[in-house]
Amino acid sequence: MRKTLPDNQPSKTPLKSPKVAVIGTASLDIIHSEVNGERSTFHTIGGSGLYTALASNASGGRVTLMAPMPDTITEPFLRVSQMINWKGPQVREADMPRLEIIHHGNGRATLLNAEWGAESELTPDKITGPMDEFDVVHIAALSSAAKQRDFLERLRELGAKTVSCGTYYRLVKNAPDIVRELVKECDYFFMNLNEFQTLYDGRLPDGAYKKALFVTESAGGCSIYSQGEAWKLPAEAVKEVDPTGAGDTFCGATVTAMSAGLDATDAALEGMCLAAICVKSPGPQFMIG
Repeated sequence: MRKTLPDNQPSKTPLKSPKVAVIGTASLDIIHSEVNGERSTFHTIGGSGLYTALASNASGGRVTLMAPMPDTITEPFLRVSQMINWKGPQVREADMPRLEIIHHGNGRATLLNAEWGAESELTPDKITGPMDEFDVVHIAALSSAAKQRDFLERLRELGAKTVSCGTYYRLVKNAPDIVRELVKECDYFFMNLNEFQTLYDGRLPDGAYKKALFVTESAGGCSIYSQGEAWKLPAEAVKEVDPTGAGDTFCGATVTAMSAGLDATDAALEGMCLAAICVKSPGPQFMIG
């Protein structure tokens, strides 16, 4: 049965400040935004892992980010390193991953260029245990679904109690079977509506997920599938400036809120609120000041 929650009501107070680990990347991004036929361009830090970690921190998590980091940390990465525990192989700044994205409005975007650079230095053997000290470990978007699966196996070996994961369209298109496997094996999984429709033709089969599946729908809100039921949360209308990282921001806030004791719907409301703030300004600046 699909239920719709009519209003984004304030959620309950979290019960604790959870320990959260995020495996992913931080990157140097070029973002193009098209508004009324005019394009503006700006340079910012980004990366799926970085957005997720910052959102978790903003939601009260005690965060460890496992991602390649520049050997000489300057602004604005310096502020990030002061806010979260950034662990990972040190690399030259020139080798940091780089993305170039153009946003067309209404949730539509084109990835113009992706240079994964030193992401190759982030491998499962670099993760040393035990991992049961964390309330949740999130595997953010990586260069391949197979690499995410390798990290999942490593995390289970090291005793991770709860593992969540996210994806993006290229992984869903190129390796759908592996992504569906990850959905089944991870405790929580995050994807957008386009990815969901591509994987399941819009129909979620029985036993497709472990504990909860979150499907973001941009201005359409979010659908949650959990314990044999489905809920639809409507989104608040906001002026979109830069939607980069909104999905990862939703992931970070939601898994942190769940680890703090909230149920899936209350946690998703927390995630939607932070994601709505995310799209109003370029990059993750609102989370680092």
